[in-house]
Amino acid sequence: MITLNVQEMACGGCVKSIREAIESKDCSATVEGDLEAGKITVETVLNPEIVRQTIEELGFPAKL
Repeated sequence: MITLNVQEMACGGCVKSIREAIESKDCSATVEGDLEAGKITVETVLNPEIVRQTIEELGFPAKL
């Protein structure tokens, strides 16, 4: 499981965009977002750095 700090998420649409981007690279990934905490939790076979880069490509600064 990978947990990332993603501070610029503002709404459920942000989480949805992140989920769809990660699922496009791993269709079996599970993505959960916590807007209040500014965290995304991902269960995936992808390398954590690939997940971080995928989120950043959407314009959301992310830290592992």
